[in-house]
Amino acid sequence: MKPLNDKWPRRIITLALALVLNFFYFRNNRYDFDAKIYLSRSVLSTVYIVLIWELTVGWVLYVRSRYANINQTRQRVVTTIVGYVSLTVILQLVFVGLIDLAGFYVVALTWRSYALNVVGGLVCTVLIGSTYEAIYYLRKYGEAVQEAEAVKKEGLQSQYDSLKNQVNPHFLFNSLNCLSALISEDKRRAGLFLDELSSVYRYLLQAGQKPMVTLSEEVSFLNSYRYLLDTRFGDVLRWELDMNEYFADCLLPSLTLQVLIENALRHNQLLSDQPLRFFIQTTVNGELVVRNSIKRKRTSVAPSQGRLMKLAANFEMLGFPQPVIEDDGRHFTVRIALFQREQILSGSVNPKLSNL
Repeated sequence: MKPLNDKWPRRIITLALALVLNFFYFRNNRYDFDAKIYLSRSVLSTVYIVLIWELTVGWVLYVRSRYANINQTRQRVVTTIVGYVSLTVILQLVFVGLIDLAGFYVVALTWRSYALNVVGGLVCTVLIGSTYEAIYYLRKYGEAVQEAEAVKKEGLQSQYDSLKNQVNPHFLFNSLNCLSALISEDKRRAGLFLDELSSVYRYLLQAGQKPMVTLSEEVSFLNSYRYLLDTRFGDVLRWELDMNEYFADCLLPSLTLQVLIENALRHNQLLSDQPLRFFIQTTVNGELVVRNSIKRKRTSVAPSQGRLMKLAANFEMLGFPQPVIEDDGRHFTVRIALFQREQILSGSVNPKLSNL
């Protein structure tokens, strides 16, 4: 936060306070006005107000940095008040003593008059400190509102970028070409293809609003996605699924399977005599294993904007354990820990998951 630029307001208010307070002092004590004594007292008062102003602001800033956490509010308030009282008592003692020694006191100095000066000084101290605190919290509130707006905009932009990445234009173009060919060849299959294409894109569009889904939802999406791929590529893709119903309600980040399958298709050749095989299964120790055979393309493949890295970052952001990736040259394997909804809601996996 930028320092408060209060140089000129401080000078004007300090001088005005010194002049006004001394004017009322002379008036209340019915003392014949003496310009020399009035100006002398005003000079000393100005020095006093400047000193107490600087010390008050310094104390406020120190206490604010010393007890910065919200759970330290009580200590911050108590320490601030103790500091106000201590500063006022000490500075008033010095100020009154100097006034008395200089002969500018128009009434006899007593403990009662000293107490009244302390009360007046304390009022000034509290007003100064409260003003700075109010300005500080108003500025902090303004910053919090701006940060909230920035986070909201960033979130919307992230959702938009995520949607652009999910709705792969090449996949859509190829799917529409495939649909166009099917319409002229087999209208029944074309209708089925269109239904599955609609299911796939409905799921993709909803993914931005639903960061976590059940395994059964991912598998249902996978079946629609597989139908489109099998229709397009034929027998060059082989699938083996072995999913235990016990894990159907386990939660995982949405589009996990789509990212892994797309990654395999991007980096491997599709050959009729060496089909690309996918093995997707759940294990008894609570893992989802996605494995594909390896037949890497001979030409180098440009990275797809780090889809696996983004998937890992998504797991980390949601508080899930990172997927374990293995590559033995024959198979590319990704292992994902599965957790029941009750485990996540209870916070036993990661406390922040229970809030999603």
